[in-house]
Amino acid sequence: MPSITPTLYAGDTVTNPGFARAGLAEYAVVIEVLTDGAVELDNGQVLLADVLVPVATGEAWLPVTGFADRYRVSSHGKVVSLQYKRTTRARLLRPSGASRYPSVTLCCEATTAQVGLNRLVAQHFLPPPADARQTFVLPRDGNHLNLRVDNLQWVYPCEVADGATTAYLYHSGELHHKSRLSTAEVAQVRHLAAQGTPQKTLAQRFNMSRPAISLIVNWHTRRYA
Repeated sequence: MPSITPTLYAGDTVTNPGFARAGLAEYAVVIEVLTDGAVELDNGQVLLADVLVPVATGEAWLPVTGFADRYRVSSHGKVVSLQYKRTTRARLLRPSGASRYPSVTLCCEATTAQVGLNRLVAQHFLPPPADARQTFVLPRDGNHLNLRVDNLQWVYPCEVADGATTAYLYHSGELHHKSRLSTAEVAQVRHLAAQGTPQKTLAQRFNMSRPAISLIVNWHTRRYA
């Protein structure tokens, strides 16, 4: 029975048994699918598509606002140009700028903009900030190269320059040794409260005191959950 060549796109994650034999990482990302059926990978290899196995990552993709027909951004912090160098080529963009704050340059007829990847992911995959003054994006784990949406959070401008506050962010919330609720559970508490569930009921359901639930619901604690 003939093998079926997988349909691959720029930005897809793939694997191949030969990666390990070559001393490479287990997974690679597709930079570009070439016209001859070969695939350029971010590990430096160029292989035929039929020897690569797609890897399910749960990654979501959205058109970039203002550049919808030209770029796509993923929830893991990748950006693909759909008209690379004014052609029909689709190619994964390589981040530029300081390694601590990776960014990409987006172009169209009307404008050119260099955008931080953390902000781009947050704008497309995070809910709007709870407070309009939260205009900066920081990683929860302190690693500015970890651009997955579940690692990003909106913060106040003063918190970016405040080293003590930044250090606190990375040892607070569900990372704190006394934390009793995960980030997902905190979000669920606020969602149920917004729907009218009494705080007493929430306290019983999540095995918390009612005052503790009140602090969470009113954003006095777990502000960055």
